[in-house]
Amino acid sequence: MTTITHKRGDTFELSSTIENAGVGVDITSWTISSQARDEADAILQTFTVTKTDAANGAFTVSATAAQTELWPIGSYQMDIEFIEAGGEVNSTETFTLSVLRDITRD
Repeated sequence: MTTITHKRGDTFELSSTIENAGVGVDITSWTISSQARDEADAILQTFTVTKTDAANGAFTVSATAAQTELWPIGSYQMDIEFIEAGGEVNSTETFTLSVLRDITRD
């Protein structure tokens, strides 16, 4: 399982592209959502998803520094869900979001 490490209080941004055989897939009409949850299934964060180049499958999953400042230190499970225009639902592999203490802060 893949692990993404993030320091609490920093802006979170995960950029990705959906491709089929190396070609970007048009995600213009898709709904994309993402959440991170703890072991008890409580939501840590519902992320903002922005289509940055929908025609070529590019999007970003993000949370502001103010939002991540509230994240408890620990490990969380996360995925990204895609709902296509015809209603087909697919999710990424589940991955781990490891939240670390921020050393330098105001």
